[in-house]
Amino acid sequence: MSYEPEADSNKGLFSAMQGKQMALLVGVIIIGGFFGLQALFGFPIKDLIRSDVTDQEKVVTKSEGTCVVIGPDQHPRGIANCPFKVGDTLIITYKQGEASIEKYQLKR
Repeated sequence: MSYEPEADSNKGLFSAMQGKQMALLVGVIIIGGFFGLQALFGFPIKDLIRSDVTDQEKVVTKSEGTCVVIGPDQHPRGIANCPFKVGDTLIITYKQGEASIEKYQLKR
């Protein structure tokens, strides 16, 4: 009795797959890896799409030329080289979840 290996035993795991099936498998692996990394790092991709918030807020403090306003989310936001006084009402625009103010103007 002699042992002879089968002719197909030298073929790779994915050698029987057709091109379209292989492309689909690679696509699923890439997409799964992307979402796996997003989940691992707390979905940072959602931070790319932040909405603008425009609100009216009063200047609560001013120190060394920097005015501080506190938005409805209770985060203080500073405006460097601020020409306004404490108590002035400003119209501010910022990205949701960020501390920096993009635009500001005195409410008239």
